[in-house]
Amino acid sequence: MTFIKTISIFLITLLSITTAFGQESKHKTKILLIGTIHFETPHLDAYELKTDDFLAPKRQRELEDLIGILKQTNADKVMIEKPFNQQKQIDSLYNAYSQNKYTLTVSEREQIGFRLAKKLNLKHINCVDEFYGMKHDSLVSVTAKEKNQLYILNELSTTANKFMLEIDNVTKRNSITGILKYINTKELLQKNLSLYLKYYAKIGAGENYIGAESVADWYLRNLAIYSNVITQIDTKDKYVILIFGQGHIPILKHLLQNNDDFEVVEVNSVLK
Repeated sequence: MTFIKTISIFLITLLSITTAFGQESKHKTKILLIGTIHFETPHLDAYELKTDDFLAPKRQRELEDLIGILKQTNADKVMIEKPFNQQKQIDSLYNAYSQNKYTLTVSEREQIGFRLAKKLNLKHINCVDEFYGMKHDSLVSVTAKEKNQLYILNELSTTANKFMLEIDNVTKRNSITGILKYINTKELLQKNLSLYLKYYAKIGAGENYIGAESVADWYLRNLAIYSNVITQIDTKDKYVILIFGQGHIPILKHLLQNNDDFEVVEVNSVLK
C-alpha cells in the first residue's frame, strides 16, 4: 500500500509540474487595441465629430509625443483601418513614406499608423479592414415608422448626439494622448456599443427583426476584421498594435479576449 501510495503521489506531482510547464510555455501575442477618432472626418458615419486641424503644429507635436510612447512597446506589427484588398496600395505609400518621398495625409491611419510603423523600423504595415455595407440600415427607419417605433430612433439620435458632443469637448480640451486615453475607457467603449444593443436591436422585434439584422451587419464586419487580424499574426509576433475607429473596439476586444492565443493590453496601461 505504501508503494502504491508513493507512486500515486509521484504521478500527481508529475502531472502538476507538466500542467504548470505547459501553461507557462504557451506563447500569447500581446495586442494593444487603440480606438481613435477619425482625424479627417470622412462623413461615412451617421454620427461623427466636427473636424479638428490635426496638421496644426500643436497637434503634430502631440502626435510625436504619442508615437514616442507607443514606440516603447517594440511592436512587431502595426495594423490599420484600411481594406485588406488595398494592401498593395498601402504598401506603396508606406514604402514611399519610409524613404521620405511621401507627405502624410491628415488621416489617423497615416498620422498614427504610418508614423509608428516607421519609428519601429517595420518594413510593412497591415491592412485588416473589411467593409460590409449595412444593408439593413435603410429598412430600419421604414420598419420603425410602420411599427410605431420612431421614438426609439429619436432616443438613439439624442443619445448619439450627446455622445459625440462629449467626445468633441474632450477633443478640444486635451492632447491626442489624452483623447485616446479617454475614449478607450471601459465606460466610453460600452456607451458606443450600447447605441446598437440598446436601441437598434428593438426595431421590428417579434416580427421582421430588421433592427437585430442591422446589428448583425455591424457584428459581421467586425468579425471579418477580426479574421483578418488573427490570420496576419504569426506565432513569433510578441506584440501587435491595432489602430481603429473607436466604435469597432468593443467587439474586437471581446473577440480577442476570448481567443487564448492573445493577451489584450489595456490602452491606459501604456498611455500613462
